Amino acid sequence: MLSRLLPLFLLLLPCAHAAALDDAIALFDAKKFPEARVALEKIVQAEPKNAAAAHYLGLTLIRRGDAQAMDEAVPWLEKATTLEPQNPVYLFDCGGACLQLARKNTSLSAASKGREMLEKAIALKPDYVDAREALYQYYSQAPFFAGGSSSKAKTQLEEIKKYAPDRAIILSIIARTSAKDYAAAFKICDEVLAKEPANYTALYQYGRTAAISDLNLSNAIVHLQKCLTLTPPSPSAPGHTHVWNRLGNIHEKLKHVAEARTAYETSLQLDPTNKAAADSLAKLR
Repeated sequence: MLSRLLPLFLLLLPCAHAAALDDAIALFDAKKFPEARVALEKIVQAEPKNAAAAHYLGLTLIRRGDAQAMDEAVPWLEKATTLEPQNPVYLFDCGGACLQLARKNTSLSAASKGREMLEKAIALKPDYVDAREALYQYYSQAPFFAGGSSSKAKTQLEEIKKYAPDRAIILSIIARTSAKDYAAAFKICDEVLAKEPANYTALYQYGRTAAISDLNLSNAIVHLQKCLTLTPPSPSAPGHTHVWNRLGNIHEKLKHVAEARTAYETSLQLDPTNKAAADSLAKLR
């Protein structure tokens, strides 16, 4: 009887392992990271070649957030890429973690490894915009001896434009505002709006630039008010709560206290967790 049941038991093992991994991922998605770590450690011990378990264990360790979290996480993320070298998501997550580790430990080797993994990710998936953005940031910010290159950054930005034009606009404008080249930031917005007057991203970024620079405040109010008549282009785009917060910033700079208060309050009605609006409203009072 036992000999007849054994093949059935062996067939059920993969299903049991898959269910255990699904449960562990559900814990991760629910932000129950300590519980997810315990579950994933059991899986990687039982299945050393389970790439998904290694990957999620690495991500879970990162969420621990202490001084050694990244050092412990990267080997697991690397193991996932070794087990599945053609998985662009594993390469992206590991590459990003390596770059964070490089900043933490001032490690040139970790920086090079991270950059190489991101490059492999986009070679496998050319429309992987998150990976291209990470490379754009790296090439823009890294010193030349670590692979930094303004021409390579520009190339990545041009590629991002093909797949996600709005994100390319944001990156271009943020680069200008970070350099305090506000005239160039406004120029990018104006060029986009000349072609697409209802471009939500350009309208919002014009308002954001005005709030940061104290320039073109009246025009910014008009642009942000137009944003409120449009639908944000994606779930990750700044929503109307952010638009109202920027309107509050600008009215406050113009000494329009009542309008600023109304804007901040409206922002919080749309999203009570908007800390920027809550802080600004508290200071205004």
